[in-house]
Amino acid sequence: MKDTDIIAAIAPDAVSLMDKAIAEIKRLRQENATLTAERDEARRMYCGRVSRDVPLDAFEIAKNHEWDCFKEDGNE
Repeated sequence: MKDTDIIAAIAPDAVSLMDKAIAEIKRLRQENATLTAERDEARRMYCGRVSRDVPLDAFEIAKNHEWDCFKEDGNE
Protein backbone atom coordinates (compact mmCIF):
# COMPACT_ATOMS: atom_id res chain seq x y z
CA MET A 1 0.00 0.00 0.00
CA LYS A 2 1.37 3.39 -1.02
CA ASP A 3 1.29 6.54 1.09
CA THR A 4 -1.20 8.07 -1.33
CA ASP A 5 -3.53 5.09 -0.78
CA ILE A 6 -3.39 5.63 2.97
CA ILE A 7 -4.09 9.35 2.58
CA ALA A 8 -6.99 8.65 0.22
CA ALA A 9 -8.43 6.16 2.70
CA ILE A 10 -8.37 8.55 5.66
CA ALA A 11 -9.18 11.76 3.78
CA PRO A 12 -12.99 11.48 4.12
CA ASP A 13 -12.64 11.01 7.88
CA ALA A 14 -10.27 13.96 8.09
CA VAL A 15 -12.68 16.18 6.17
CA SER A 16 -15.54 15.11 8.41
CA LEU A 17 -13.49 15.88 11.52
CA MET A 18 -12.50 19.27 10.11
CA ASP A 19 -16.15 20.09 9.37
CA LYS A 20 -17.09 19.13 12.92
CA ALA A 21 -14.22 21.20 14.33
CA ILE A 22 -15.26 24.23 12.27
CA ALA A 23 -18.86 23.90 13.43
CA GLU A 24 -17.74 23.64 17.06
CA ILE A 25 -15.52 26.72 16.72
CA LYS A 26 -18.46 28.69 15.32
CA ARG A 27 -20.71 27.49 18.16
CA LEU A 28 -18.13 28.42 20.79
CA ARG A 29 -17.60 31.87 19.26
CA GLN A 30 -21.35 32.51 19.38
CA GLU A 31 -21.55 31.26 22.96
CA ASN A 32 -18.62 33.49 23.90
CA ALA A 33 -20.29 36.51 22.29
CA THR A 34 -23.50 35.78 24.20
CA LEU A 35 -21.67 35.39 27.51
CA THR A 36 -19.66 38.55 26.89
CA ALA A 37 -22.86 40.50 26.21
CA GLU A 38 -24.46 39.11 29.38
CA ARG A 39 -21.33 39.98 31.40
CA ASP A 40 -21.26 43.52 30.04
CA GLU A 41 -24.96 43.98 30.78
CA ALA A 42 -24.43 42.81 34.36
CA ARG A 43 -21.51 45.20 34.73
CA ARG A 44 -23.58 48.09 33.38
CA MET A 45 -26.36 47.24 35.80
CA TYR A 46 -23.86 47.13 38.68
CA CYS A 47 -22.34 50.45 37.64
CA GLY A 48 -25.79 52.04 37.41
CA ARG A 49 -26.83 50.74 40.82
CA VAL A 50 -23.57 51.80 42.47
CA SER A 51 -23.52 55.18 40.78
CA ARG A 52 -26.78 56.16 42.52
CA ASP A 53 -25.14 55.49 45.90
CA VAL A 54 -21.81 57.22 45.27
CA PRO A 55 -20.84 60.44 43.50
CA LEU A 56 -19.13 58.61 40.60
CA ASP A 57 -21.04 57.99 37.39
CA ALA A 58 -21.39 54.55 35.79
CA PHE A 59 -18.68 55.22 33.21
CA GLU A 60 -16.18 56.20 35.90
CA ILE A 61 -16.98 53.08 37.93
CA ALA A 62 -16.45 50.87 34.87
CA LYS A 63 -13.19 52.68 34.14
CA ASN A 64 -12.02 52.17 37.73
CA HIS A 65 -12.66 48.43 37.38
CA GLU A 66 -10.95 48.44 33.96
CA TRP A 67 -14.16 47.12 32.40
CA ASP A 68 -14.95 47.80 28.76
CA CYS A 69 -18.70 47.26 29.08
CA PHE A 70 -19.36 50.78 27.76
CA LYS A 71 -17.84 50.65 24.30
CA GLU A 72 -16.51 54.00 23.13
CA ASP A 73 -17.55 53.40 19.51
CA GLY A 74 -21.22 53.43 20.53
CA ASN A 75 -21.69 49.66 20.13
CA GLU A 76 -22.51 48.09 23.46
